[in-house]
Amino acid sequence: MKREPVTDRLDRVLGLLASRPSWTAPELAEELRVCVRTVRRDLSRLSARGVPIESDAGRGGGIRVPPRTGLGRVQLSAQELLDLLLALALAERLESPLLLSTLKSLRQKLAASFPPEERARVGKLRRRILVGPTSRNVTATWKPPRAAVLRPLQESFFEQHALELTYRSNDVRTVRIVEPHYLLLSWPAWYLLVWDHLRGAVRMLRVDRIESASVQAATFQVRDSKSMLATLGDIFAAL
Repeated sequence: MKREPVTDRLDRVLGLLASRPSWTAPELAEELRVCVRTVRRDLSRLSARGVPIESDAGRGGGIRVPPRTGLGRVQLSAQELLDLLLALALAERLESPLLLSTLKSLRQKLAASFPPEERARVGKLRRRILVGPTSRNVTATWKPPRAAVLRPLQESFFEQHALELTYRSNDVRTVRIVEPHYLLLSWPAWYLLVWDHLRGAVRMLRVDRIESASVQAATFQVRDSKSMLATLGDIFAAL
């Protein structure tokens, strides 16, 4: 198993300390899936950085930060930033009244976290999120997508890489290579609008019917959504 970078683990320690009034070292170790000795080293590292960590002496003593103590600026990985941008893009498409006042500035600040050569590509992400009407026909059969497929699905979507997947429809399984051009939400169901190499055509795939997925080396250029949707006819009548 790949070892977690120390900086990432320290961010998780800070998040845990902020989440409740007090922790014990064994509790932190269990949450972080490390040994107690590693937890104590991490707490020493944070103290050296100026985080005011308090602890009670003795076995099982509590570890905490004083109330109303700020724990520094949030540090996000590139993938976490992309995930957050995806969430903002969805909120924008749904015209969420709770976020519209600050949505633009939030998106701009997040995009500014990327290198200049990446900003243009990141800026186009929100246009690849489509929202349709509520999907009443699939409510009874929709299930949460498999956790194992979500990361490769997101990576292929963000990085514009082809995706090899196993797809189940009407108890028939097929293995196919697709290009995930758009994500479409027809509540509660998520769909991928893809160019399907197996069929040589545009297809709409339900995310919960993807049984396995792996990112491929081949890349693609995003196609026009209107042209892709036009080939499918009135898809929302069938969703």
